[in-house]
Amino acid sequence: MEEIDFKEFLDYLIKELGVILLFAVITLSIGTFYNLYMKIPMYKSTTSIILVSENNNSTITQTDININQNLVDTYAEIIKSKVVLNKTINHLNLDYDFQELAKNVSVSAVGDTEIINIEVLDKDAKLSQKIASQIAVNFMDKVKDIYNMKNVNILDHAEVPVKADNIHFIRETIIYLVLGITLGMFYAFLRFYFDRSIKNISEVETKVNLPIMGSVRDCTKTMRKENKEDKLLISLMPKSNFAEDVKTIRTNLDFSKVDQNMKTILITSSIPGEGKSFISANLAASFAQNNKKVILIDCDLRKGVVHKRLKLKNIGLSNLIAKGDLSKLDEYIQRSEVKNLDVITRGVVPPNPSELLSSKAFKSIIKLLEGYYDYVILDCPPVTNLPDSLIMSTLVDKALIVSSIGYTPLSLLQNTKKSLENVHAPIAGVVVNKVPIKKGGYYYSAYKYE
Repeated sequence: MEEIDFKEFLDYLIKELGVILLFAVITLSIGTFYNLYMKIPMYKSTTSIILVSENNNSTITQTDININQNLVDTYAEIIKSKVVLNKTINHLNLDYDFQELAKNVSVSAVGDTEIINIEVLDKDAKLSQKIASQIAVNFMDKVKDIYNMKNVNILDHAEVPVKADNIHFIRETIIYLVLGITLGMFYAFLRFYFDRSIKNISEVETKVNLPIMGSVRDCTKTMRKENKEDKLLISLMPKSNFAEDVKTIRTNLDFSKVDQNMKTILITSSIPGEGKSFISANLAASFAQNNKKVILIDCDLRKGVVHKRLKLKNIGLSNLIAKGDLSKLDEYIQRSEVKNLDVITRGVVPPNPSELLSSKAFKSIIKLLEGYYDYVILDCPPVTNLPDSLIMSTLVDKALIVSSIGYTPLSLLQNTKKSLENVHAPIAGVVVNKVPIKKGGYYYSAYKYE
């Protein structure tokens, strides 16, 4: 069984608090609906009988007490006997048979006393009182017939109950809430235990054994709220924590190139949806903001979205490679809204992406661009089940793997690393995307900008 990190699980529970509360609300709603509209109220009426001595003397001996206590169990069986209950049914003209009535009658002795309680449940409060009273009367008559004794008297007469015995709103509300929260936590536990995605940054470091080149806090909700999806956030929010996250990646890449030439950077991921293109575009813009001449190439010829993110025409790389006329390279390079950042978009979706990316024409394009720009950043397809990134990784100086907290399966991230290593790709490290935001918010840093 896999060892569970309870601190990590607690963090996960906090993250899933909304789901847990949803379980609680649903359970409480179902329970309340059942109580109000489906549960049949049952009313309980109780009568008590006491065994007294047949001795005419005023003094009750221990022997009398012992005899009566020995009779308690016998009398309890007589109370629920077919003879007594059928007589009750006939006398009150009940719409019950013996077995149905027996289910609603309970008999109990009070400790080591000579007192017996007879409890009757019925959906009619008045009828429950009548049944309890009649059972007591019929029982006393039967005891007189069997034992020829009058040692049973009624201690407490049955009364008409004023509220249902089986409905307790406050207690049941608490029970439903606790049940809902328990179910929600159990559901969260199952998701946590069987979730094979990476859960934190340290897990990437220890289990993938690659340097962490940076982490980017999750800004998905805020992007949707502020309608900034598919936009270049580092340009829109230069003073945000997000901008600082991207600058950290840029700085770490710069430090990783000490005594090495680093002009071409490949950015890939394990599977779609990890934020690869999002990181590629913003990282390219960050280098450009640092007074470097940068070109971003959308090498995902199947599903590239750079043109959508940067609001550019989609006449790009696939068209250029297919025509093979590198003298017209400038016609496929588009200027972005960010100074010093140029872009080559994906182009039309070709029938043979892998062949185009492994062609001499593509290699020549990269060589030409390396002469014009300080950085050439390649936004490449995911590695899993596609050879494209593996082909291109042999042409670059550094390869960067983007992963996503709570989304990227750890096993696939490990396979991505292994696949790149098998082709001797120069892996710089991993960027961990969508890191949960801690207290203090997301966008604006604690430091003030002047």
